[in-house]
Amino acid sequence: MTRPEPHWYALGNLGSNIFSQAFATYAIFFYIDHLRGPVGAITAALAVQSIWHAVLNPVIGQLSDRTHTRRGRRVPYIAGLSLPLGIIFVLMWHPLVDHSNLAWYFLVIVMLFDLTYLAVVLNWTSLFPEMFRTIQARSQAQSPRQAIGIVALMVGVAVPPLLYGHFGWTAMGLILGVIGTAGFLLSLVGVKETSPLDTSLRPPTQTNLRDSWRLIRTSQGFGQFLGTNFLVQLTLGIIPAVLPFYAKYVLHASHSMLSALLASIFVVALIAVIPWTRWIRSKGSHRAILWAIGWLGLGVIPFIFAPNIAWALTGAILLGIGLAGFLVLADVLISEVIDQDAHQHGRRREGIFYGINGFILRLGVSIQALLLYIVLHFSGYYANAMGLAPPLARIGFRALAGVVPLFLLLGAWILIRNFSVPQSPSQWAESSGA
Repeated sequence: MTRPEPHWYALGNLGSNIFSQAFATYAIFFYIDHLRGPVGAITAALAVQSIWHAVLNPVIGQLSDRTHTRRGRRVPYIAGLSLPLGIIFVLMWHPLVDHSNLAWYFLVIVMLFDLTYLAVVLNWTSLFPEMFRTIQARSQAQSPRQAIGIVALMVGVAVPPLLYGHFGWTAMGLILGVIGTAGFLLSLVGVKETSPLDTSLRPPTQTNLRDSWRLIRTSQGFGQFLGTNFLVQLTLGIIPAVLPFYAKYVLHASHSMLSALLASIFVVALIAVIPWTRWIRSKGSHRAILWAIGWLGLGVIPFIFAPNIAWALTGAILLGIGLAGFLVLADVLISEVIDQDAHQHGRRREGIFYGINGFILRLGVSIQALLLYIVLHFSGYYANAMGLAPPLARIGFRALAGVVPLFLLLGAWILIRNFSVPQSPSQWAESSGA
């Protein structure tokens, strides 16, 4: 069998990160601040959507693990649903209804977006631990994957203000939709699926969806990973979601300054990927994750006090360093958990692991929506073009950008500091007493 091509496979991160980050950063801002949609109904729709997304994750993961076709378990989903996903993404930024039905349209379109996005992304992501089996291969494959991923993050987060500021929201959706869809389809060039069975191990066991949830309790280190990933990803979700409000109503920054602030995070992260990759190979993933979370913690502190864009830029640079490390490490750590499970059961179950992980992560969107609703609804905030906001709203935006993330990251650091999953096959036997 020919080897997988990590550079081609990495192009899937264009779709994964552009779609997810553009949605997470600008959907609420677009529907509430730009379209003047009802705050309560839009945030309620986002909360419902997050539950839908959470439920879909393990269902799609289990379905993927049980799929058997001549083209493999994962490829048919990526090949068949990438184009519908791109079309739905474009329609998210071009509502086809009048203002009175805006909240219902938002709910329906994001539920369709979730269904297609998860079916594509979960299968694409599940290929990573299946195709790359050692920490050396994974760290090597992560380098182009996360380099492209960080570029995609920058496109999804920093570029939209320039696009919608000059060409409008529909054009922004169309441009990003084409790039993201092309990334998923081109990634298939580098995909080489392997057998889900490892015949060198014990006979495989079958699990149903209900039994799969026991992995949280029984799989070594999975609970630690889930808790840490949840807290860090919640942080990385809150910050970009609140920054458009923070930049406009706290810093009184223009669209171009907001783009520059967001772009600085990802430019620094892009530069830092290779040093992080080398450091992980030398020192190991378990030590590196503590440093990555520490850098993120340093990065959120300036947003608590920032009097101007320069202070915020300092925080953005520190965030970029930590972000690069976390992006490289997240899939490495869950891959170690999956490897340990495969050693114990003789069957690779990437889909359900990523599905459960996605379920837990999506619950964070409900928390994010609740926090935004509290600040937007109870602080006296009102949408306006001049960037005027009462003191309580500005305090709320600072809390969401700095104080809340700082406590979340502290919890993540405490959870992962004793992560005990073996980092290599040679350690599996030691961990099982062989």
